[in-house]
Amino acid sequence: MAARKASAADELEAAPFLEPEEAKLHKGGMGWKRAAFTMMAEIVGTGVLGLSHAAAKVGGGLALVFLVGFGLASLFSSLLLAAVRREHPKVDSFQACAELLGGRRAEFWTALCINTSWLFVLPYYLMASAHALSVAFWWTDTCYATWALLSVLLIGVPAQVRTFEGISSLSALSVMSVALALVIIGLELVRGGQKNADGPAIWAKPPSSSVWDCFDAVSSTTFAYQGQSMLLEIGSEMADKQDFGKAITASCAGLLGLYTAATALGYYYRGARVAGFLPDDLEDNVSKTCVGLLLYFHVAVTYLVNNQPLSKKLYELRWGSLEQKGRVVSLRWFGITSLLLVWSYVLANAIPWFSAFQALLGSLLGAPIMFGFPVAFYVLDARQAASLRHIPTRAALYTTGGLVLPLTLCVGTVAAFVGLWDAWGDGAAFSCVPEGYAG
Repeated sequence: MAARKASAADELEAAPFLEPEEAKLHKGGMGWKRAAFTMMAEIVGTGVLGLSHAAAKVGGGLALVFLVGFGLASLFSSLLLAAVRREHPKVDSFQACAELLGGRRAEFWTALCINTSWLFVLPYYLMASAHALSVAFWWTDTCYATWALLSVLLIGVPAQVRTFEGISSLSALSVMSVALALVIIGLELVRGGQKNADGPAIWAKPPSSSVWDCFDAVSSTTFAYQGQSMLLEIGSEMADKQDFGKAITASCAGLLGLYTAATALGYYYRGARVAGFLPDDLEDNVSKTCVGLLLYFHVAVTYLVNNQPLSKKLYELRWGSLEQKGRVVSLRWFGITSLLLVWSYVLANAIPWFSAFQALLGSLLGAPIMFGFPVAFYVLDARQAASLRHIPTRAALYTTGGLVLPLTLCVGTVAAFVGLWDAWGDGAAFSCVPEGYAG
């Protein structure tokens, strides 16, 4: 332990390029365990609640292959980010990394992709919040659109907080709420026993499963592991940058265990009929209400976390720095957050299918962020030239960037749109109780 502390001190002395504030952060930032927990908190969301439905489409065996395969791919791409940041300690975001390695044009396109992903993930979280409220108040006949509107009104107030610091306490409670909700869901599924009248869970691929179902499951799995866009920000707040890779490895291992358990429980106890939003399969009782309220709180806070940087970016594009205070600034911020809430409400009602929208986000936006940018950053970094000569490294890079990325981005997106087209054929958009609401 003493040697470890000494090495950290020596590292600080050997890094005169650090500004005073950066040196302070470097010295007193997060340890790797706290960083790993923060990474899991950023990545784990409602995506885990759709994995059982994805497994029902392809069978337990293929679902496990997807979970492990994409879990390892996520680990590899995240470690690529760790390697780049190890060589460039000042890099603290995808945009900063793109500008350093590719110039201003690369920074522009990276920012566009990241901000677009935030723009489209907001309706998804509003959709999930409406689902959570319907789960919590299962005894009512309230329309889906009404739940979404209620969520808009509830989220609109805390959305006026303009800093991460202002919602930091809510974030900690959010992590606890989703963890507790998953525990209750597991206990309720076990207590209720198997209910698989439409077909039990099977290990082999179901006879009715198509190639589109397989890629739809791939997209849902990709979305569940998505979260790389903020890893560099987390790494920048760690006390020892050498532990960034350790934190990533621990978080990925935790995610794999959690996702496997959630998928197995939901698919085993509900079989082929498992809902796209797992809480919909719970029995109508007080536990279901608790799960719905816990998930609503978690999803609402997640909306706020994703809304804050996007609203800030839109404000700065139009009016410059947000450091000023006053009524005019507050009104402008209110206008931006309200516009985003209206956008989210309209899209959440136009595409009210949890699993289908999740698959679309996973393939169209999650795939390039997870598999494209990390590979590009690593290859463009001249300081990684020596490792690029190693055959295993090149093979992993070619597989991730040349095979996994095109399949998940191109074919996965087509499959997701096919699923949405089928759902729209039922006339579910903007209806009171959408077809496929629970699956």
